[in-house]
Amino acid sequence: MTDSKNMNEHINEFVMLVDKLKEIEIANDLLTILLLYSIPETSENFRIAIESRDELPSPETLKIKLIEEVNARKNKEIPTFHDSQRALYTEKKKYERYRQIESHQHEADEKRNRNNNQKFKLKCNYCGIFGHKASICRKKQENKNLMLNNNKQG
Repeated sequence: MTDSKNMNEHINEFVMLVDKLKEIEIANDLLTILLLYSIPETSENFRIAIESRDELPSPETLKIKLIEEVNARKNKEIPTFHDSQRALYTEKKKYERYRQIESHQHEADEKRNRNNNQKFKLKCNYCGIFGHKASICRKKQENKNLMLNNNKQG
């Protein structure tokens, strides 16, 4: 792997190759070592740290640790005062959006509850049963269908 290559892409390619080799039944320790030696030389300290353990991690655990390592390196830059101010502003905006979404959801819930309550107060003008209105009355639809069928036959 080169330094310019994305770690996620590298791991995906590695997993694809491992899947092709699964029929051979390669030991997990060997897969871990193969993955460790496929990463760039700039990650040598990470590789040595993993190898010096008493027990090698599973390939799945190593994949997670590699991704975490790459993300930690990307985020390692020390933020300046301006960056921290921007972070505070961003957090404030996130909170405001969260409050707006929460408010809209509350309004939608109230509207839904009102509609549900109205549903049971409605009385059909066609059949006289509570819970629906004439425009969606089943009896009215059935009678319409009967009349259409009678007209077609007669």
